[in-house]
Amino acid sequence: MKTYHVRVFNETQTTKFDSDITDLKPNEYVIVETATGSEWGVVADEGVDKKKHEPNHAQIFRRATPKDQSQINLLLKSAEFAKEKATTMAEQLKLDMHVMSAHYTFDASKVVIDFSAEQRVDFRELVRNLASALHTRIELHQIGARDEVKAIGALGPCGQECCCKRFCHNYPDVSIKMAKQQNLSLTPEKINGICGRLKCCLSYEDSKC
Repeated sequence: MKTYHVRVFNETQTTKFDSDITDLKPNEYVIVETATGSEWGVVADEGVDKKKHEPNHAQIFRRATPKDQSQINLLLKSAEFAKEKATTMAEQLKLDMHVMSAHYTFDASKVVIDFSAEQRVDFRELVRNLASALHTRIELHQIGARDEVKAIGALGPCGQECCCKRFCHNYPDVSIKMAKQQNLSLTPEKINGICGRLKCCLSYEDSKC
């Protein structure tokens, strides 16, 4: 048995799943177990052999079949339409928000829309309008600055694409103490990333990581 990192929905971070399928490759579509039923996700790595002392994780049911893939492709197209609709309606309502993505659940019973905003947004009217237009349940999630950069991608001061976009499955724990221990300048321009938060790479030189 192997443990894989899988990106479920359109989430910026990955979740660990166990599977008896031992030859899954990155970017393969799979059908997985979630708290709300079966969902589809994208494999993020080649997995590692599950160790005996490790806790059990939710299961990968199967590789996406051709029928599953057709359903996923349809959902992806529908999600693009939902994103455009949400963007247009948010502009009409003069809401100060940026619609980042939309995602339909595998059974198409719900669409999840992620957005970024500087402040809290009263999106109740937007939800009502979208539910009427798309004829399905709507969930709006406000994402943080880190999630926004991870979703879009950006070049860091090192000249490489941001670690969160390039290879980090989940955000490492970082603190100002790490910068102090490494004798780094504590000016925000030096220790903060594109997202405005402490750089993930501060953890790379930390003795506890």
